[in-house]
Amino acid sequence: MQITQLDALTYVGPQISVANLDELKRLNIRTVIVARPEGETADQPTISALRDAAGALGITVHQIPVVFGNISDDDVRAYGAITSAADHPVFAYCRSGLRATTLWALSAAEQGHTPDEILRMAKAAGFDLSALAGRLAAQAA
Repeated sequence: MQITQLDALTYVGPQISVANLDELKRLNIRTVIVARPEGETADQPTISALRDAAGALGITVHQIPVVFGNISDDDVRAYGAITSAADHPVFAYCRSGLRATTLWALSAAEQGHTPDEILRMAKAAGFDLSALAGRLAAQAA
């Protein structure tokens, strides 16, 4: 399982399996955000399977069914609401980690982080969000 730290409280990564939840527990992850619609691909576990297995480990699972290339302001607000109320650290994932990182970035802009700071943090984690610079600036305004 690949897991990348974005900031002190947030990690992202690609699709996980139910078996990966034990590793997340060992890393002290307390909240998981699934940034994929249910059944987007045949290889992803159902939300109910993840919630059941995670709940047994004391991990809370939330879903924001983000469609690739179409992250709405409502999706960003949902991410911000979840993370502001969540037990930390948080692990967010999608198919590759890009949607999860984009949600984090847009939410961070709304919380006062500068676009340059966000782009730098994302790049350090292996995600080039330079195409979002304009939207990050708008979110920060």
